[in-house]
Amino acid sequence: MPQELLFELDDVRVTPYIAQFAGTSYQIGSISSVRARKGKKLSRVAIFVFLLGVSLFVAAILRSGSEQQADANFPLAVTAAGVMFLSFLIQVVLPRRIFTLVLRTQGGDVEVLTSSRSRLILDVKQAIEGAFVAHAERSSPQRST
Repeated sequence: MPQELLFELDDVRVTPYIAQFAGTSYQIGSISSVRARKGKKLSRVAIFVFLLGVSLFVAAILRSGSEQQADANFPLAVTAAGVMFLSFLIQVVLPRRIFTLVLRTQGGDVEVLTSSRSRLILDVKQAIEGAFVAHAERSSPQRST
């Protein structure tokens, strides 16, 4: 019996009875709620800038053999510290945004999908909410008037 497909993209499929994420399936009847959550991750730019600062700092240390060379490399070490501080500021101002789809089941909350694309998460959430409605309509007995 073919099931009506409400959503399908990549490894995500939603029907009125099942929501499937990669190899894991959840019965719509066992899901009590669905929500989308926004979070932050490390920015790739901030990581790159931090590694650049660390590299400059290591270079300043390696080039400092005698006291005179250490004094000459002090501005490089200060620059390295400034670059690492800049990476912290970049992370605060421009964090990488991630969106997570969370299902509430009898076993608790389950994070089933994470993406940097908010539209994908919202579309899957809407499809699961539609599956709730379709499942309720098909599961309830027909009323005769």
